[in-house]
Amino acid sequence: MSNLDLRHPEDGLLLRYLDGELPGRKARQIRTHLEACWQCRAQVEELEGAIGECVRYRKNVLAPSLPPPPEPWRSLDFERAHSGLGAELGAEQAAQSLLVRMFVKVPSFFSPLLQNGGLRWALSGAAVLALCFVLVQQLRETPKVEAAALLQKAVRASQSRPAAIKRLRITTRTGQMTRVVGVAYKPPARETEIARLFDAAHYDWNDPLSAKSYAAWREQLPHFQDAIATQPNSYDIKTTTEDSELVSATLKLRTTDLEPLEGRFEFRNRDWVEMTELVDQQTNPASAVAGTTGGMPRQPGVPPGPIDVPVETAESPAFSEELQVVCALHQLGADLEDTVEISREGRQVLVSGTGIPPQRQQQIHGLLDRLPHVVVRFDDPAFPASAVPVQSEPATRDAAGPEKSTYAARIEERLGGRPQFERFSSAVLDWTDSAMTRAYALRRLAQQFSAAAENEMTAEDRRTLRKLGREHLAAFAKDAGRVANTVKPVLTGMGAGVAEHETRPDPAAWQSASEDLLASARRAETLLAVVLGVAPAELSSGNAPAELLIALAQISSRTEQCQRLLAGR
Repeated sequence: MSNLDLRHPEDGLLLRYLDGELPGRKARQIRTHLEACWQCRAQVEELEGAIGECVRYRKNVLAPSLPPPPEPWRSLDFERAHSGLGAELGAEQAAQSLLVRMFVKVPSFFSPLLQNGGLRWALSGAAVLALCFVLVQQLRETPKVEAAALLQKAVRASQSRPAAIKRLRITTRTGQMTRVVGVAYKPPARETEIARLFDAAHYDWNDPLSAKSYAAWREQLPHFQDAIATQPNSYDIKTTTEDSELVSATLKLRTTDLEPLEGRFEFRNRDWVEMTELVDQQTNPASAVAGTTGGMPRQPGVPPGPIDVPVETAESPAFSEELQVVCALHQLGADLEDTVEISREGRQVLVSGTGIPPQRQQQIHGLLDRLPHVVVRFDDPAFPASAVPVQSEPATRDAAGPEKSTYAARIEERLGGRPQFERFSSAVLDWTDSAMTRAYALRRLAQQFSAAAENEMTAEDRRTLRKLGREHLAAFAKDAGRVANTVKPVLTGMGAGVAEHETRPDPAAWQSASEDLLASARRAETLLAVVLGVAPAELSSGNAPAELLIALAQISSRTEQCQRLLAGR
């Protein structure tokens, strides 16, 4: 284990964390540190912004100006025989890498890097990153100007069209609903909650999927950044800011008439809302969370269809298809990976994810492609299946390093030396990693199928759902028990007393009990890191061993709660 929690992680480690290249345990260490450190969270946000700017610059500015790729190389012997010195020069020019040609396009003050053997230095990660930062600074204002001009044109175009009733499919973390813009009706409670998010961000909820509302929100921001992506049939405008409750907004405009087609809105509290205009609606229920309400998303070039006045009815959500997908992923162990997401788009169940190795993608496709109404869509579908995923270096166990905390030194002394401490910490951390994986998987299952959703399931689906929950919980309890049985004797031997832990009313459903269980597990993981000297002592209130014993007791109690609630039906 690294000492990354004793100090702030370096930029290189944060970059590997953002790229998903760290092992699971080390990634959770950084995640735990970020939850407690405002400074590092701000650093991560800056890195994400810089990376995004570099990628967009490369795609939208630099790539169009690059020359076409060189022709396939011919035999050098053939070229010498027919063209002499000119062929040798041609071969030398063709051998230049794409990155060298990229440097030729930048301002002249970078040219010394490519002379006198400076290419090796220029190709280093630090030089490339510095170059990208300079280019981003030079071109930072360009997307803002382009976005402002594009939005102004879109607003003028919308004002020239007659007012019309629009039906929006709205997707959130907890479900879907349909909202009608342009008619009066009583909104349901969930729509009112979403409206509060937009009101807090000073974004007009009366017509959220419009260039006018987007431009008005953007113009009142003191500081923001824009990015524009050009698609075959649309423009994508993305605005990010730290001066609003709405920290990121994306609007897709159709190229032919600049009419908004889709939008995505991400808020400071990590809620998100996606909107798509629906067309060709014939029967249209009113706003209702869970399940979609018919109609197709507006496609570029397709005019809106007829829209009826909403009726206060809602379709019953179909959970069998989602549950079938979860069961299939469970066969692969893919339900333990937080990079795989399941959502519903209309009548289809969408399985998506990022950073998934090609071999795992093939396995998921093999199981899910044959299921009806299931679409598998990864962010890198063109990634060759034969490519070998990057292997992260194995996690190191340096909890017994020279900068041990007082707790770690006492544990080492009690165990009889450094080798014993290393074996102790390695085993405990491995069990903790495995337990946390199951705790997150159980919580994801609870979020995917809420208590209200479970009540609408068939008896067979409920049994299947609870069987999956019991399997995750049993695996968690096994590893958590190993941690407790190993750690408790050492802590009590150090004089840590077992205090009464806080008692809370039993939750009514296993879904809410899983949230409580995860909270206790995360607290125990943090305290364990403090006790082993790999996290700062400030993360505890002063007596980490005693707090850890309390957290372990809470885990045991809340595990029993989940077991009782999952045993029913």
